Amino acid sequence: MDRVILFDMDGVLVNTEPLHYQLWKQVFAERGIDLAFEAYKGCIGANGKRLMELVLEHYGVDFRGEKSVFDRYYQLKSDHLRHGDIPRIEGVNETLAELQKRGWRMAVASSSTQDYIDLCTERVGIAPFFQVRFSAQWVKNTKPAPDVFLAAAEKMGASPEICVVVEDSTNGTLAAKAAGMRCIGFDNPDSAGQCLDAADVRIGSFRELLEVL
Repeated sequence: MDRVILFDMDGVLVNTEPLHYQLWKQVFAERGIDLAFEAYKGCIGANGKRLMELVLEHYGVDFRGEKSVFDRYYQLKSDHLRHGDIPRIEGVNETLAELQKRGWRMAVASSSTQDYIDLCTERVGIAPFFQVRFSAQWVKNTKPAPDVFLAAAEKMGASPEICVVVEDSTNGTLAAKAAGMRCIGFDNPDSAGQCLDAADVRIGSFRELLEVL
């Protein structure tokens, strides 16, 4: 039987959610806004466009049309990725190797940009495990819409009902279920206590994944 598993990346394969917040906090500090985590956390699992909506909602300042905000963020992130560490989720490499051994076909389906997905997975040595690495930049709607998971499944040649999604965010679990896929919620304490109630099952460590598939 064909078995396909789609992984979110940030907070699931690499523990980069705290890094994203710190970089965005610096970007907005340069513009006179002290970005509180409570205002930021609603964009976890989504993308920068969603963050701009949250900044408008919480601070009354509209950055949605300002390309310089995104350019500064990507500059800071690029500098960090060239010179800093990419925090790993414990047990990821070993678990992916075991899944491959058991015959699972695997893909990344992330709200991050394509170049960032490629760089992160290559830097931490997990890129060869994935047949597809797919960014939500190629679809119309970001999570919690199902677009990124449906498109990644299509690229894998898999129907939604045979796909399993591993997600750490509220937006991601909602997107997985909207796509008609089984969802495993990963309780990552660095992902801001996300509500994972939409998931079919929850795990507290990556190694538990093998027990619930």
